[in-house]
Amino acid sequence: MSPRKVSRKLVAALAATTTSGLVAAGLVLGTGSSGAVPVSLTLNYTCPFPLIGNQAIKAVITTDLPASVGIGEPTGEIKINAVTTVPETATQGLTLVGATTVEGTALAASTVAAPGITLPVNVPITVPKTNVPASGAFDVPASGSAPSLSFTQPGEAKITVGDLKLTLTPKTATGAETGLGTFDSACTQVPGQNNLLHTFTIANTTPTWTTTIGGTPPPSTTTTPPPITSPSTPPTLPPGEGVDIDYGLSGSSTLPRLGGTVPLSGSVDAKANLGQGTFTAALALNKTKGDFKIVGVLPATAEIDFEMVGQGSGTMSAGAATFQQQLYVKLTSVSIFGLPIYSGDTCRTQKPADIKLASSGTFDPLGGGKLKGTYSLTRADGCGPLNDYIGPFVFSQNNTIDVTLAAK
Repeated sequence: MSPRKVSRKLVAALAATTTSGLVAAGLVLGTGSSGAVPVSLTLNYTCPFPLIGNQAIKAVITTDLPASVGIGEPTGEIKINAVTTVPETATQGLTLVGATTVEGTALAASTVAAPGITLPVNVPITVPKTNVPASGAFDVPASGSAPSLSFTQPGEAKITVGDLKLTLTPKTATGAETGLGTFDSACTQVPGQNNLLHTFTIANTTPTWTTTIGGTPPPSTTTTPPPITSPSTPPTLPPGEGVDIDYGLSGSSTLPRLGGTVPLSGSVDAKANLGQGTFTAALALNKTKGDFKIVGVLPATAEIDFEMVGQGSGTMSAGAATFQQQLYVKLTSVSIFGLPIYSGDTCRTQKPADIKLASSGTFDPLGGGKLKGTYSLTRADGCGPLNDYIGPFVFSQNNTIDVTLAAK
């Protein structure tokens, strides 16, 4: 959905997979070192997702890391585990687009600071397929491996955990991608946290080498560490109060008392916050025209315009939507037997009509769907010399409206 304001690279609620990135962040010491001790770090992140905006995610990273390593001693790889708790709002976003599982990859940033060197280390990991419940928060486990390091000078080294980039794909029960496709999300740490994962000692027990990543260097040579690839700049995603989704509108309204139907076209520009299950919208309806029967006999033609009262509002939940908007109906011209009896811009209903719509069938917030409802019109005023004749003509109840919204 790249042409829309909601990109296919963004995702409902898809905090579920934040785990994978957090799992790998900053974990660089392995079983090749001595004196392993259990290490645990809890971090809070803000991850922007489509439809639900920014989400607060908590991740708990656990692993075993050494208390010390010798100079030149390769640390070896290490397996890392973590569990992230996905909030209920993220679950709502996933189920809203029909996702039953989510999977993907992540690139997590961390820094190793040791005497004489500071290394950025970015760890790619895989997010396994994880089931999405129908409702409520849920836990997502993940695991990954970090590279081996060795050090050239004795002293103290520290590992700190940084931000992460997620690349995720939610899928339906049949294994097909949802309307979100595969998307990226850039997660940032909540400021003011202690992001120190581990502190360890580099002991002066072996000949000095320059730091290398992976493998064991020759004992009598100096090597230059290969460059560490930095994560690509993540996309800028919407802020926390929802995102814009624009729909085209088409359909019709039938007025039984007046014996006529008018075509409808226009647009709905919505700002959705599906974490709360609500949205606001600016409804715009194009001018239209309809043929009617006055007192069931006289053929009349009316050109119609609309005047909105404030913004519309509505709700969205899994597969369903509602929408409510108040508006005045204006007659800009009226003809009987083809003879004009009014033309102007002052003839409008005395009170705004309260349009209430509900989805008919499944409504996809990323694609759209059908909405139906009923409404009533009061008589009109300001309709020129024949106001007393034209005004009551507008009065009608149990009018129906049937429209289709299609995301742009």
